[in-house]
Amino acid sequence: MVQRTIPLSLLALALCACGGAGEERKPDAEKLVIGDSTAAAPAPEALYQMPTPNELFAIVRGLAGEGRKRAMNPTTSADRYATLGGRAFNFGVYCTDLIYASYFHLNVEVVRYYLTVKKLGDQLGMGTAFNEQDFVRLERNLSKGDSLEIISNEAYYKAYERLQQEEMGPTLALVLAGGWVESMHLVMDHVGTFDPAAPLVKRVAEQKFSLEHLVEMMGVYGSDPNVAPVHERMVRLRDLYDRVQVQRSAHAGKSASGRMVLGDDLHVQLTAAQYDEIRAAVEALRTELVSPEGQVPAKPNA
Repeated sequence: MVQRTIPLSLLALALCACGGAGEERKPDAEKLVIGDSTAAAPAPEALYQMPTPNELFAIVRGLAGEGRKRAMNPTTSADRYATLGGRAFNFGVYCTDLIYASYFHLNVEVVRYYLTVKKLGDQLGMGTAFNEQDFVRLERNLSKGDSLEIISNEAYYKAYERLQQEEMGPTLALVLAGGWVESMHLVMDHVGTFDPAAPLVKRVAEQKFSLEHLVEMMGVYGSDPNVAPVHERMVRLRDLYDRVQVQRSAHAGKSASGRMVLGDDLHVQLTAAQYDEIRAAVEALRTELVSPEGQVPAKPNA
């Protein structure tokens, strides 16, 4: 069930993992999280919160048990993204992989992907978002799974804040697109036999709304030569979601956060054929955009 609210303000439902004493980071209110489809769309000119897909990955971890390194974008590809567009999109991809690795306690990959995110961040002008102190803290907490999740999320937020402070809208749009595509890729990689009632399939269906928000935001920068081709592909993906049936029912009462909700409950009904079509489109887009520029598609991690 997805709730659409009348107010244009964003509801705060960012779910950060709970760590040990002194390590917990509380997400700020009024920020959008990819995977949180309860939020209503802000004004087009507003920047979106950096998407942390932790809610989706928490569901995956509870159902699937182990992370899959082969599903992540190989860090060896990072040096072969030469354009701003390639670096920005894959910065979002690698940030998502970093959080994925931290949720599944893939400790070696956590370090590897953190360094990769830092490298691309430096190339995108976000060098101050990652420092030696943060890396030392990361290394000291490798045996503490919950702490890794918090540190990984903090790295994501710092990068977002830097992009916002520098008013790097087109770069942020591409980072968000990379994060959305990679989180969808990773979640669908854990879906076995299609079952419309399965939690993961429901979450995939509900991304119809987060994709609508993302496409709207990217459209603000649609004339940018780096954003335009990715935006066009995301629009095509949104068009596939537009064919999905959505049932609307009246809602009354409070949300899980205790706030009054005025609006309708929306139930997204995804068929097996629609799921296969969306998955194929996501995988085709991801394969194209994570491949080293000028190279054949990268081999997956072992």
